[in-house]
Amino acid sequence: MPTTPEEMRLRDTAIGLKVELTEANYQREKYELANAELRNEIQDLNDRLWMEQKASQQAAENLHRTIAMRDAEITAIHQSHTWRIGFFVMAPLRWIKRSKR
Repeated sequence: MPTTPEEMRLRDTAIGLKVELTEANYQREKYELANAELRNEIQDLNDRLWMEQKASQQAAENLHRTIAMRDAEITAIHQSHTWRIGFFVMAPLRWIKRSKR
């Protein structure tokens, strides 16, 4: 039985649709792989950001701790008898220097 032009047109359309479907599936898989790579990259960046924030927070805490220790040392020095004696002994010299300005 010979094929009619209508059957040939339908076969042509079916083959074309099959090719388009195959191409669409390929494109979908390609985009899914790209999305997976981007998700991994975003996760890596989030992990790095978290680590940087943690390191920054630890550095700030260390700095606050160091400042508190130094402040305590300065307070202890100012409260010592040696510093007070030196302060009062040097006071006249400071007053003389100020008066000459």
